[in-house]
Amino acid sequence: LRGQAAYVRTTDALLRVPLGAVLEVAFIFVPLAYHAIYGLWLMRAGVAASPPHGRKLALVDRAAAIGALAFIVWHVWEYRVGVARGLDPHAFYATLVWRLSSTWHGFPARAVLYWVGLGATVFHFACGAWSYGVTSGFLATAREKRRAAVGAVALGSLLFVVSSATVISLATGLELSSGPEASAPSTKYLRPASLD
Repeated sequence: LRGQAAYVRTTDALLRVPLGAVLEVAFIFVPLAYHAIYGLWLMRAGVAASPPHGRKLALVDRAAAIGALAFIVWHVWEYRVGVARGLDPHAFYATLVWRLSSTWHGFPARAVLYWVGLGATVFHFACGAWSYGVTSGFLATAREKRRAAVGAVALGSLLFVVSSATVISLATGLELSSGPEASAPSTKYLRPASLD
């Protein structure tokens, strides 16, 4: 939400991290891949007869998990695989603005799909965190479960509001922060691939 200049500064800092690619694979891609594979393996058995949060919510969580997986694969394909295909990491912000602000027959399809993907990811995270607390025994009493559920809803809501504000800001150019820097994207890093 703080604009392209802040994003480029963050990108530069991350690119200077020693063994950054190794850390990214070890602490982001491997855990996500394990979670996705294990989750798909669990799905083959169907929903338990009495899941901790009810059968209907368990089904919604499964649908959100599939949506989150699709969104994450799409996002990784566009940006991390995009780097291997020649996309400059400094251009992520401008490219994301360009893609989210594009329309299909006047409809911002990418922005809406991005928003739905973020919603599915946030819902799956919040529901999964609460479910893990219940099934692992950390939340034993009804009071603990209720408080944790309220906390999960609050955290999920906060994450969804911030994510939605980001998508809306990138897709429309609407300023949602009071930072001193303009968030209008620079076209400096957008070059046709044929000129490289």
